[in-house]
Amino acid sequence: MSSVAYKDPERQRAYAREWMKRNPEKAREAMRRWRARNPELRRERNRRYKRAARLRNPAKINAQMAAYHAAHPEYKRAKDQAYRARKIAAPGSFTGAEWRDLVAHWGNVCAYRGEPGPLEPDHRVPLARGGTNYIDNILPACRNCNAEKGKLTEAEFRARLTAEEAQPRP
Repeated sequence: MSSVAYKDPERQRAYAREWMKRNPEKAREAMRRWRARNPELRRERNRRYKRAARLRNPAKINAQMAAYHAAHPEYKRAKDQAYRARKIAAPGSFTGAEWRDLVAHWGNVCAYRGEPGPLEPDHRVPLARGGTNYIDNILPACRNCNAEKGKLTEAEFRARLTAEEAQPRP
């Protein structure tokens, strides 16, 4: 069989499928080269494919995403923080892997009071005060510390904690 381009698109597709079956390594290499040369087109095709899949079976896709987020809470936290930072045009972002490494560096405890439990990203310099969303501006904090800290910087909040510890309790 010669490599003649067919005028009929269906015949051309059938020929291409057969060629790919006969030459799987060449086909894979050709696809690698195409992906390397066309990253934007590839991203757009992926977006269209995912959009079409979501329209075909939204319940299935939503269930898959919910299961993934439940199994990978660090990804969900990073995604939520990126959305929040984008909303106020703060520079920077961090990945779920960076967050996981940061939490492990702090021993899976709150950076302020050392309490274990569910941790959330806390900005050393809050986004509202011009902080970035890069991982070097993030600390793991328990919900109580993060809520109590509010718009204080890390230094201001640590000073408050030190002052509270120094005061005798009734």
